[in-house]
Amino acid sequence: MENKLLVTDLDGTFVKDSRQVASKDKKLFISLKGKLHLGIATGRSVKEIDFIEEQIGFKINNKIGFNGGLIVMEGQKIFEKFIETPILRELLYYIQENQLVYDALDGKNRIGTYQSGNQGRIWNVPLVKPEDMIAEIAPLRIYKINVRPEAGRCTSTLLDLQNKFPQLSICKSGPERIEITPADITKGQAIERIKQIQPLEVITVGDSENDISMFELADTSFCLRHAASEVRNTADHVIDDFYEIAQYL
Repeated sequence: MENKLLVTDLDGTFVKDSRQVASKDKKLFISLKGKLHLGIATGRSVKEIDFIEEQIGFKINNKIGFNGGLIVMEGQKIFEKFIETPILRELLYYIQENQLVYDALDGKNRIGTYQSGNQGRIWNVPLVKPEDMIAEIAPLRIYKINVRPEAGRCTSTLLDLQNKFPQLSICKSGPERIEITPADITKGQAIERIKQIQPLEVITVGDSENDISMFELADTSFCLRHAASEVRNTADHVIDDFYEIAQYL
């Protein structure tokens, strides 16, 4: 096996339609098994990576969930970090006061007011609507919260959240989605933690703002063409589909 680690994002990248891995992408990924160390880095839970493993037919060596809030190597948890309870409580009050659609992730469920209009995008993780968000969510160990402002309000909400909660990592991962994790939790930081255990040359593939930290530390990085220009500009190569990385490897 080469001394290289390929890490891919899921939604919009390896699972371009957020439902199923395309046949050409799946074929390439399967062909790399045993040749490279393989990893997945996602804002979703590690539990949802299991959904992708079912599609490709084998287990992934390195799993990064919640943008780096949970890391599993060879089936062993090597790192996890939750939003601290006092900060979590403040954040929940902010969400409540601003009437934002949200979902909080504890690794088992999506807890909140978010309801997907496309059930195919929900992978192995139930949507649970709490009756009392503060009372029910604040005591939990929450890895990440997604906030989903309506169209046109995302950037202003992002800036306000970043201003009010400097102790958290907050980024936009779509035109109507903001992802919130503990401080110093990024996909890039997660890959650094893996490299401390197993030094490897890193190749990364992604399409969103939360992938920029991966691009910045990678030896080679690929960005999907549909990404925003500020994301594309941080990658070494721009591709239309995941399987196109084959010509560069």
